[in-house]
Amino acid sequence: MAADNLIRATSRTKNAVTTLKKKLTDMRSSIEDLSNEIEKVESKIDNILVQSDIYKSKVDREMGREVRRLERELALMKKEGANSNQAKTTEGDLQIATTIGIFDALLRQMCVDADDFRLASEAFLFPAVYERVMEGSEEAYYLDVMPKSATIVLARGREYIEWVRTEYDTHITDPETWETAIGDITNWWRNDALPMIYGSRDEQWEIDIPMTLAEMLLWRESPGDRPLNFPRIFDAYEVYRTHKDEIFEGTGIREFELQHFSY
Repeated sequence: MAADNLIRATSRTKNAVTTLKKKLTDMRSSIEDLSNEIEKVESKIDNILVQSDIYKSKVDREMGREVRRLERELALMKKEGANSNQAKTTEGDLQIATTIGIFDALLRQMCVDADDFRLASEAFLFPAVYERVMEGSEEAYYLDVMPKSATIVLARGREYIEWVRTEYDTHITDPETWETAIGDITNWWRNDALPMIYGSRDEQWEIDIPMTLAEMLLWRESPGDRPLNFPRIFDAYEVYRTHKDEIFEGTGIREFELQHFSY
């Protein structure tokens, strides 16, 4: 009789253990499912935060400048009058095209096999130079000919890129690297390259803020959306593209590229 009771007790214990194991397995499965759902939610939140940062940066940059753009367009409309819709080359367009062409040639020769450095450079040059050139409110930003200092800037830029490669283990577009490197590269342009190009410093460069990595990746990876997300930069490149042949000769751009072009 005692043996039968022991067998029944042992059987009940085994059944209880089996039941507990099944519950534990079900609990682990539920935890894994919950963890996967949490990861999905976190991914969605991260994406929302990135988009929010891009939108905030865009709004901050657009405030105030949009008013000046409308004022410029209104002034041009009044000046052109009934002929405002006629396509014609203006002196301002050629100045914009020449300036953008000079910076484009300089960056192209400087950043051979260094697209990440070019992107980081443009993050500062877009708001500090390109947008001001497109606005047309500060004539000092126009360049009529390739500066004599361009060759020195090019050489120093290539040397600086070599330093960047030894200083950072990853490409600049790595988010963690960008956080540190963008400040160094911005300072190189505002304290070294731009003063040599323009022959003087501009105090505004000290307070100009480069675009974010998210914005620059959007610029690089979504060219079809540039007119919407980066209207002034897109317009500047369109003016340059339209008048590229006109300004290639006589501004020193052609000679500069021939002198420094390499296979």
